[in-house]
Amino acid sequence: DSRVPFEADRICQSLYAAAEAQGTASAFLIRELTDVVLHFLAQASFDAIPSSAQIAEEVEKIVREVGQPELARRYAERQQRAAEPLAHHVTVACTALPDRFVSECLEAYALQVIFTRDVAAAIHEGLLHVSGLNAPAALSSLVLEATRLAELPWWPALDDWRACGGEHWIVESPEWLFTAQTHPALTPHLCEHLLSLPTLAQRSVELHLNVAEPPAWSLAHPARPLFTPDEEEATLQERSNFLDSLLERWKMLNAPKVPMIAWHVHERSFRDETERRQLHDLLRQALQGKAIRFIFDRPRAAVALAEGLDRKCPGVLVEVGLDLAALAQRPDVERDGLTLLKKLPSLARIAVSAAGQKRQFLRGLPEASPLKRRFLIDRAAVAVAPLGLDEAVRRITGESLAKSSLSLDFALKVLQTLKDALHDAGQAINLDLRLDGPALSAADTTLSPTQQLEIAGKLHARAGAGSATLFLTDEADMNTDSLRELLHWAWRSTGIVRLQLRHTQSAVQQGELPL
Repeated sequence: DSRVPFEADRICQSLYAAAEAQGTASAFLIRELTDVVLHFLAQASFDAIPSSAQIAEEVEKIVREVGQPELARRYAERQQRAAEPLAHHVTVACTALPDRFVSECLEAYALQVIFTRDVAAAIHEGLLHVSGLNAPAALSSLVLEATRLAELPWWPALDDWRACGGEHWIVESPEWLFTAQTHPALTPHLCEHLLSLPTLAQRSVELHLNVAEPPAWSLAHPARPLFTPDEEEATLQERSNFLDSLLERWKMLNAPKVPMIAWHVHERSFRDETERRQLHDLLRQALQGKAIRFIFDRPRAAVALAEGLDRKCPGVLVEVGLDLAALAQRPDVERDGLTLLKKLPSLARIAVSAAGQKRQFLRGLPEASPLKRRFLIDRAAVAVAPLGLDEAVRRITGESLAKSSLSLDFALKVLQTLKDALHDAGQAINLDLRLDGPALSAADTTLSPTQQLEIAGKLHARAGAGSATLFLTDEADMNTDSLRELLHWAWRSTGIVRLQLRHTQSAVQQGELPL
């Protein structure tokens, strides 16, 4: 059987190579042209499954008929020549400090070896911002196996995680390691491991605590047939004691790298006396500038973790930022909202190509790689961030989305268009792409906390997730009791997913992915 699967990206890459030979290469224009070709190609009638030569001939015909005869000619010429083996050459200036030099070498390697020339061009042109270029053989973010933190020795686990994960590590629900039979020595042992992770691994670490439901590996998980409610109640005090001990040590920690606390908020957070006390203390710490954010757990919704992550996903393959402001500034958009909306799917598909190429590269790693265990590569998701949304909206409508209901409505249309395009393109290659909240370029100091949360909640609900910062400008807003009530209202009445607090003269600004 000589049949090969159809790959739309191959057409895009061939057209881009032809455009390079012509001297008119533009990553975005070639992606748009590819989408046009695919549209007409889907309508073409073939007597049987077409051969590669028949598809190439049809592509040449379509390109010529849409007004690109010279590009069609060069494309045809390239199809007739045997494929030339790629020769990768990386040139890096030796003027940087050693660490920066190594990072630049890895980035150049990634752009040459992982990504095709059209995707690399989109990165160079600023349309895409891709994370982890300096760690090409790793995931962008990794959810650590919490049970391995209690192992003795735990260094093998640390080495495995270093090989798997890039810059961001997430630890979820370590308090559920505690049962009625747990030895008291586990508390200081586990606290030391958790608090030392950022320094030992030289990674950013986020500790997700107080999640509404127990993790799947816990004895108290509802899926376990021998579980009874009494068992969860019996371990409640042990979990609370551990969280109190961990938070107290975390507050006193004096180190260059400190883990961020991601405290999950749910119904018990507002009615249980112990959890109300813990939330009150964390709000006070957050107002003092400590690294804390609050994650909203809601009934019948997936438990959100960090950007692009939930409990079903063990890591983020790559984080891709779509520069909407750069797209809106293109001359062919000309402040036309409908034109911008029509072009968004092409930008989204470039991001999908980048993610697919990163996955293909990781699949080619040696079988001994820790990434090949637990099916991490194929279970990992892709986090996509729409960058510069507010700037793009202002360019189209003339006003910030925080100032005008018309602008906010257009922003929601942008998010829906991106979400649909990412879902369809990802489904075609069995890749889980997750739009994770817009990023506003400026804050509005006139917005009240409630208005900030309402706007951010609408954006998060439309995207499916997101991270926001609540800017507090009035001393009355700094009262922890008032803030707790505000969080309770936001949990009940908005779509907010992740929230940080900041005392400033600015107003709400969405959190951007660390790209």
